[in-house]
Amino acid sequence: MPALHGSRTLVVGGAHRLGRAIALDLAHGGADVAISYHTSAHAAEATRAEIEALGVRTGAFAAEAGEPAQMAALVDTAAADLGGLEIVVYCPSAGFEPVRPEDVTEALWDVAHDSTAKGFMFAAQAARRHMASSGGGVIVAITDVAGLQPWPLFTPHGAAKAAQIYMVKSLALAWGRDAVRVCGVAPGPVLMPDGTRGATEETALGRIGDPADVCRAVRFCIESDFVTGTNVVVDGGRVLRP
Repeated sequence: MPALHGSRTLVVGGAHRLGRAIALDLAHGGADVAISYHTSAHAAEATRAEIEALGVRTGAFAAEAGEPAQMAALVDTAAADLGGLEIVVYCPSAGFEPVRPEDVTEALWDVAHDSTAKGFMFAAQAARRHMASSGGGVIVAITDVAGLQPWPLFTPHGAAKAAQIYMVKSLALAWGRDAVRVCGVAPGPVLMPDGTRGATEETALGRIGDPADVCRAVRFCIESDFVTGTNVVVDGGRVLRP
């Protein structure tokens, strides 16, 4: 695995919020960074321009995470545009709506699992084809502490994240001999909506996190050649609390 500087990277869902922070952080580290977006075309163009201003190669491509064919085409397009692909960071997530389990609809279940679990599976599958044939690489899923704890009001979201965490382990074991590492980074309270109650009290540290905390964990997964199959929790001790 090459150093971050000069690495060819795709951040799926890198147009805004945490995905944007990760994309910009990797670009600041000297990586060429392509991003994808679904409906946030204006945000994607703004992020692409910020990355380009750092003097690295970039591109912004539309793709729907829950469509396997679009995920495969996205990875192929990014690899062709950048001249290869060593790093993929997968950020999309959906279905984060507070609903009691007895009121969960099929539509809410599907949107959570399609964007989070299905999209990651087929983006990773496509990435592995490129990486295994060119010396290896690393795939990082942005998971969630909701996949580690029961949150009854967010059952579809938590179940999809739990599936994603399982896939990190399974794919890491399956693809390790191909020199393809797979890791997860599970944020806790980071980029919380204004007015969120109790966020600081939920963590052992008594404060919410910053996107930079997650970016450092992503870099750790990318740059640590002997780390695979792990899910790095970045939550200020949130999972330690009942």
